[in-house]
Amino acid sequence: MSRDNETLIKALWNHIWVDQSLDRLGEVLADPFVRHTRDGTERTTPQRYARHISSSVKTIRPTSLHFAHIASVDDYVYARLVLEGVNVAVGSKLKITWLAQYRIAGGLIAESWSMHRTGLDW
Repeated sequence: MSRDNETLIKALWNHIWVDQSLDRLGEVLADPFVRHTRDGTERTTPQRYARHISSSVKTIRPTSLHFAHIASVDDYVYARLVLEGVNVAVGSKLKITWLAQYRIAGGLIAESWSMHRTGLDW
């Protein structure tokens, strides 16, 4: 089960950044999906979340997405990952590091807690 949960998290990130197939987020996100970020907590749908991140996906062209660490405990997955790429809006290279925790329910990502920082090289 925990390997399946880790595969689900990797699918989420691939749908967003590698395939850029935001229309497939409903395959991995529950409805509603609850996000906890530095901006607060939001209950959303996969479709609304796709609209929310679409501007970022349009301006960032990834060159690599690397899970530095991923682990599962029961229905939770913990990940540290790094996205490197180019910000096409300004033409500069970028590196974004995320720390994230996910809760899985019914085979879908029901809740996430995440923080990210640009330029961080751990």
